[in-house]
Amino acid sequence: MVTMEEVAKAAHVSRATVSRVLSNHPSIKMETRSNVMYWVKKLGYEPNQVAQSLAGNRTNIIGVLFSDLSNPLYASLMAAIVHEAEKYGYNVILGDAQREKAREVNIINGFKRRKVDGIIVRPIGTPNKKVYSGINIPMVSLFKQTEKKNIIISSEMGGIQVAKHFLELGHKNVGYIGPLKSLAGNNKLQGFRSEFEKYGIKLKAVLECNQHETAENQKSFEIINQYFETHNPAKITAWFAHSDLVASDVIRSLAKHDIQVPRDVIVCGYNNTLLAKKMIPTLSSVASPIEELAENAVSMLINEINGSNEETEVIDLYPRLIVRESTSKGLYK
Repeated sequence: MVTMEEVAKAAHVSRATVSRVLSNHPSIKMETRSNVMYWVKKLGYEPNQVAQSLAGNRTNIIGVLFSDLSNPLYASLMAAIVHEAEKYGYNVILGDAQREKAREVNIINGFKRRKVDGIIVRPIGTPNKKVYSGINIPMVSLFKQTEKKNIIISSEMGGIQVAKHFLELGHKNVGYIGPLKSLAGNNKLQGFRSEFEKYGIKLKAVLECNQHETAENQKSFEIINQYFETHNPAKITAWFAHSDLVASDVIRSLAKHDIQVPRDVIVCGYNNTLLAKKMIPTLSSVASPIEELAENAVSMLINEINGSNEETEVIDLYPRLIVRESTSKGLYK
């Protein structure tokens, strides 16, 4: 059985340093923590979690709650958060609210009963002030701003990037399919529309598609098909969809009407999921900085767990457009 002394020897640190790493002491540098945790895993050392919890009044567990794990973006983000939490010696328990407010509350209460040290959450819709303000343990909110710590990614900026890309390609007959309303700073349509309006261009079509639908009950294919029944499918030459799933339905509907992407019409999605990379043609999509988001979320949470007086309440991160075949006509000439 591997001992703490053996871990310390392999990592070239003292036994006390290994102990502080395993108890998440705030004095330990990230480089040292990563080195020690590498040897903990390499040697298969199993610390006495019960003794550590009793000594530090901690469980070394983080609760992570997502609004809907059928969204491929959140599945990728979950994996990144788990990987990052392990660097600090933390385990993760997962909650999937499945876009149900009551379920969201129940999961948060369950985290409290499990005595988790902190919570990372992606709230459903507009965050429930009563629920989130009542959480008395460290918490970080992703994408939506609460009274706690927050990490925000401007999807409005993502919409602007897509519009600029379409304009550079010379498209003026453009359409959007997705939610029509969202929180300030996180409104893809607002960013997309505003960039075209700078040049006096109005969107030719804006189709509402509820963002609260799960992957299983997505109605985007039905919505775009209904639109094409009364409108020429080739008239709009560039479509921006609020997710990769919706973009795939737009491409499927265009194909049904013998319109090829990107030869006849270009299409861009959002979230840069695995679907975007595997589609034919591959899908241009706006990517959130998943690794950076996970690093900041876990770091911010751990600092608060360790009693840091850091005043930062909001971290702003920015997405970037990944251009692939679906908006690159040159690949199909």
